[in-house]
Amino acid sequence: MADGKMAKILILGGTGFIGSYITRKLLDDGNTVTSIDNFSKYGSVEYDFFKNPKFKLIKKDVREMTPDDARGYDYVFVLAALIGGIGYLNKVPYQIAKNNTEIIIGAIEAIRAGSPKSTVVYFSSSLVFERAKNEIVESDLYEQQIPKITYSLQKLFGEYIVRGAHQEFGLNYVIVRPFNVVGGGELPRVENQKLMFGIAHVIPDLVYRAIKRQSPIEIMGDGKQLRTYTHVEDFADAMALIVKKNVKNEDFNICGSESCTVEELAQRIWARVNPSIPFPGLKHLPAPDNDVRFRKTNTEKAQRILGWKPKRSLDSILDDSIKVIRATYGNG
Repeated sequence: MADGKMAKILILGGTGFIGSYITRKLLDDGNTVTSIDNFSKYGSVEYDFFKNPKFKLIKKDVREMTPDDARGYDYVFVLAALIGGIGYLNKVPYQIAKNNTEIIIGAIEAIRAGSPKSTVVYFSSSLVFERAKNEIVESDLYEQQIPKITYSLQKLFGEYIVRGAHQEFGLNYVIVRPFNVVGGGELPRVENQKLMFGIAHVIPDLVYRAIKRQSPIEIMGDGKQLRTYTHVEDFADAMALIVKKNVKNEDFNICGSESCTVEELAQRIWARVNPSIPFPGLKHLPAPDNDVRFRKTNTEKAQRILGWKPKRSLDSILDDSIKVIRATYGNG
């Protein structure tokens, strides 16, 4: 923190993909970290930091947290949420709206009662800008069209809930919007050796297809959708800077520096997985009506306030993803 003291941090969802990287980084910086998690996405996992004496794990649904669970923390990171690829988001929109709203409201109620001077770090989403057509910045938020995807609208509503708690009760907050955070550890959704299309995010899906040498490679839509990808370690670095600099009552778009279309991404992944085999072409499957066409932001605000810039390339993201997915599902 800014005064040189180490922070006590509670992470809701601290053993998920992004949460595990943030937990590890905060512990490496000397902070004390507690995670509340129900392991709903990947099942029970064991991380190296479980043995760290400054780490504590509480296995429970975050919607069941009490004021005692929240007591005594400097920061409470609210990562816990139902999240996935566009197929998943369209499959269970009501569950997403219900569960994710219950999570943020329940967390704020517990924090208000148990640790009212702590700062809530709310993990929103780049999808609050899902209908943007140009590069956006934080101040563009209120100029956007209403999102079509229920998940996107719920995340935007979550931002209003957090700001409302600040306005009404003085609860400190930081809102962060991850832009396609990926890297080693996020897996495709595979059931009975079959990829569940669109349930996970696009990079693990395409890596799995390349490893299995699918021909042609299946993608949703025309492949011209533009995405900007952020290495999960870069994202964790930004979260650590929020704590180190004791930032309060700000919002940040956290995004990598490299953008490409889904079509270009498929070709790039294939070349890294199968360098001696020509790209097999694409099979274009119907995209949902609410398919997101453009995601790119300017991170000047994070650079100015946090001193943060993305360090890692898209190729390093792909290499990390390929390594873990190969180790999990084999080489073909």
